[in-house]
Amino acid sequence: MPECERCDRWFNPERALEQHKDNSAGHNICYPCDRDFTTHRGLIQHYTQSLRHAYCQYCDEHFDDFDDLHEHYEEEHHWCDLCNKFFQSEFGLHEHRRQSHADRYCVPCKRMFRNPHNLLQHENSSIHRGLQFACPMKGCDRWFVSLSALVLHLEAGTCTSGMTRKMLDELIARYDKRHIITNPDRLLTGPGGTSRARTQVTDEWATERAWNGRAYECYLCHKTFATLLALNAHLRSPAHADKMYHCPTAFGGCGTEFRTMSAFCQHMENAKCGAHRFRSTIEDYVRGLPDMRQKLVGYNVTASF
Repeated sequence: MPECERCDRWFNPERALEQHKDNSAGHNICYPCDRDFTTHRGLIQHYTQSLRHAYCQYCDEHFDDFDDLHEHYEEEHHWCDLCNKFFQSEFGLHEHRRQSHADRYCVPCKRMFRNPHNLLQHENSSIHRGLQFACPMKGCDRWFVSLSALVLHLEAGTCTSGMTRKMLDELIARYDKRHIITNPDRLLTGPGGTSRARTQVTDEWATERAWNGRAYECYLCHKTFATLLALNAHLRSPAHADKMYHCPTAFGGCGTEFRTMSAFCQHMENAKCGAHRFRSTIEDYVRGLPDMRQKLVGYNVTASF
């Protein structure tokens, strides 16, 4: 005759024993794990601690997997996924994130980010900063959230003025006579000691001859591309440009070198070194581009002028 040793009782038939365990407060069974706990609390602890169970103890609800459980936490509870802590109110969760996760939590938006860099990008977006920088070039009425975004607009050739990265580099090289942000070792010296950016061989377009039998190959770095269009985009990018810009050590900078003006501006905006104190001067550089361009036409900086 079947016996329940825990309760010191006998049952007949076997089904009676099973019903006893199902209904008795002294038996709390996890059937998937085939474990019997003496208390309901013990069973709940098992659910919450076991990796086999995606279980919400607050709702006494099981989920198919932990992705579904975490989605439930975010929608129904005040849960900090980084700490796996629950709070009684939205305000409690907000204060926790504000104090414990300030490096990745936007307080005004009450929004968490994956890492500090993503938070910084968010804080520098138009959501918080607005469109502060107007394109100074004639005929262009576009505005941008940051100086680096404005400079990237000029480098990309999307400005109605016709400005390109090559033209911008030429202007900065001519204007920065003291080489505060340009590296003279990466520039060419012309008549009268004037400086200009080096002409890049990558100004040329690749042709079908770049096909190596499997892909289109860059003849400089041997990186391969699925299409000729992608290879030419690579050649037109700053990938093989000289690092003609540097973070000015004379102004507390770190000396890091950059291939583009926009990359230097991004570095400066991140304020990771003392160069951010130089920011107003760089902004004046960019705002003065139309005058710089007009003054330097006589020097034949580029035929496009």
